[in-house]
Amino acid sequence: MANTQKLISVLGDSISTFDGYTPPGGVYYGPSFGSITGVYTPEDTWWMQVIRALDGALLANNSWSGSTVSMVGSLPACSPSRIRKLAAEGMTPDHILILAGLNDVNMYAEPQAFGADYQRMLQRIREAYPQADVTCGTLTTGYLSNTPFTHQLGHVRDRLDPYNQAIRAAAAAAGYRLADIARLDRRYASMDGLHPNGEGMKQLARFWLETTEDL
Repeated sequence: MANTQKLISVLGDSISTFDGYTPPGGVYYGPSFGSITGVYTPEDTWWMQVIRALDGALLANNSWSGSTVSMVGSLPACSPSRIRKLAAEGMTPDHILILAGLNDVNMYAEPQAFGADYQRMLQRIREAYPQADVTCGTLTTGYLSNTPFTHQLGHVRDRLDPYNQAIRAAAAAAGYRLADIARLDRRYASMDGLHPNGEGMKQLARFWLETTEDL
């Protein structure tokens, strides 16, 4: 019997990385850091939990720690090189999950430029993978939970709205799905106000599944 699982790829930043599953040199999570993060295996990540819930299989994850969507930072997700690597082993994705933009907020990217680059990213994804279903996630931040870290990134949390509006507009213009996490007005457990811990990954996966349109 043919395998009917959807092949799902992921595009994001540090929140969506895991050692051995995302490009080396841009990894935040992995087994070596599990005792600190509470994220020991890829099964603990938000994206793998979503993929399992969708009865899918991971094809490729091109997430980089510190990367942006827009040209304000390095390795922008709107670049053709990032988008090409959502395919793997001669196969293309049936579904792409995008959760990116917090580094743009952190780097004070101009919201209008961010929106233009987000639209450019989606246009390039459509050109590369015209048959792929795409879900774009809006942005939220975390709360501190039993952690040695104290940086709360309040300057990010307080400026999310125009970036989320840009994501909503870009997804609507492209005809792609939206996982509007931000509309829940809920946060996830984190180590530093940004990076989810093990419990935060479960919460983020639930937020994603709860808010994705037309599942």
